[in-house]
Amino acid sequence: GVCVMLHSGSRGIGHQVCTDALEAAGRAMRGPGGVKLVDKQLACLKVNSPEGQGYLAGMQAAANYAFVNRTLLAKGARSAFASVFGLDPRVDLA
Repeated sequence: GVCVMLHSGSRGIGHQVCTDALEAAGRAMRGPGGVKLVDKQLACLKVNSPEGQGYLAGMQAAANYAFVNRTLLAKGARSAFASVFGLDPRVDLA
């Protein structure tokens, strides 16, 4: 048998979402009664805050992009194998 492994990240979208969220969290934490951080990577957001909701929405979009991209790559790989080996990708490549 043959095992084909595919990986598709979010093409940098996840990294950008995280970078933007860290900046927003840092601003929020420096506000009135704020907290001084020893490392900006330790910033946090309240989930129900506008910034927290923006972060969750951005990461969901990045995950959706990666999922759809992987799905398309898998479909292309199945079609390529089916074409080379003369198989029906819907039936013979389980």
